[in-house]
Amino acid sequence: MPTDRSGHARELAKQAVADGYDIVVAAGGDGTINEVVNGIMLSNKQGIKLGIIPVGSGNDFAHSMGVSKDVSTAVGDILNGQTRLVDVGLVEDDKDRRRYFVNNLGVGFDANVIIRSQDITWLRGFPKYMAAVLTTLAQDYLPYHLQVRFDEDEVVSQETLFLYMGVGTRGGGGFLLTPDALHDDDLIDSCTVPMLGRMRLISLISSAIKGTHVNTPYPQMRQNKQIIIHSEEAMPIQIEGEIYAVPEDDVHQIMVTSLPAALEVVV
Repeated sequence: MPTDRSGHARELAKQAVADGYDIVVAAGGDGTINEVVNGIMLSNKQGIKLGIIPVGSGNDFAHSMGVSKDVSTAVGDILNGQTRLVDVGLVEDDKDRRRYFVNNLGVGFDANVIIRSQDITWLRGFPKYMAAVLTTLAQDYLPYHLQVRFDEDEVVSQETLFLYMGVGTRGGGGFLLTPDALHDDDLIDSCTVPMLGRMRLISLISSAIKGTHVNTPYPQMRQNKQIIIHSEEAMPIQIEGEIYAVPEDDVHQIMVTSLPAALEVVV
């Protein structure tokens, strides 16, 4: 069934579970998958499987799951029914909102890139993301003073350009910002980037295409079960390449938690 508005896929997925379906298929990109995942998770019913037909622009989660870009092959794989249990991330903010995610989340520059990309309608996938990066470099290049608690044993307070968290390795249609992430280790990988000069950030982003940025001195890479982020400034936040919060939403704190083996995916 086609969707006609933001959030509609979540409603349809939740209703499909209520109607007795045990496989709910998302035909779309990472944003559509995210909505369907949220519908499944909100149903609070065990044994529901997620199927994927990747016809979006980035298809980062589908790529991580090894789902074929060919629609016929993807449909055939769903019918074969081979599955994999994956972790799910849970985001809870200071506005009493909750959102599940299966691939990535970003605060700061990364989220501003997604906000800017909404105005770029003539490109898709990786080229669209790169065009949005250049626009953000020119117009939204500012730090956020974040206080971050990583599990119970580390608190960091610093001027941060962006903080990216990944259940999976790939985001933005091809960037490997968390190249060591695994979908089944009950850990959220994170990449914290302090305020850098523009040229240095461009170099970092270029190396992130291959995941080699982790060998430079700038990003701080971590793996944790729970991350709590507080900012005096209202935070822009993206989830799975879709806008979760803009500064006008006035979100100042989020808690991100790993839920192990919480979703069964047809692969």
